[in-house]
This record gives sequence, structure tokens and C-alpha cells, in this order.
Amino acid sequence: MAKIGRTARQLRESLGLTQREAARQLGVSVVHLCNIENEHASPSTELLDRFRDLWGVDLYILAWCQHGDVEKLPPAIRKSARALAESWKKSLGAVVGRPKRS
Repeated sequence: MAKIGRTARQLRESLGLTQREAARQLGVSVVHLCNIENEHASPSTELLDRFRDLWGVDLYILAWCQHGDVEKLPPAIRKSARALAESWKKSLGAVVGRPKRS
């Protein structure tokens, strides 16, 4: 699944966090977070766990819900995948759609 970095950036920005603050909370360097957000590096499983622990979001699920193409899935699971994506979009709207902090 591509676009994990773009999704990480969208999540960070929607939470109103600077890269520096998000990196501090995640326990990584600003350079590493920048590389992830620009798709030059992939997050480790430990870092993905920290995203989930800190902000309650699984980046892979969020990325698929935002950027995935249901039509590329086997026909037998398309309906379920659409339902999953819609459910995640609704439940994550509170996190991803919340106004930025001032």
C-alpha cells in the first residue's frame, strides 16, 4: 500500500501538529518523519504502533480508506471493503477532520 507518508502528513496536519512536535511525540527525528511523509522512507512496525497508540489511527487502514481502489479488489470482497472504508471514514472523521489547533 502506497501513500502511507501522505496519510501520515494529513493526519499530523489535521491534528494541528508541527513536524517537530509530531516527531517528538512519536520518538523519532524530524528528518526521519520528514522522509516518511515525503515517501522516502517507510515507517517501522514499531512506529506504526506508536501512531496507533498516540492517535488511535492505523495508518495502513486510513491510507487505504483515503486512497484505495475497491475496484482493484476481488469481486467477492468489494462490498465488504466499501463498507469498511465508509465505516473508517466516519469513525476517523473526528480525528482527521477535526480543526487544527491554534
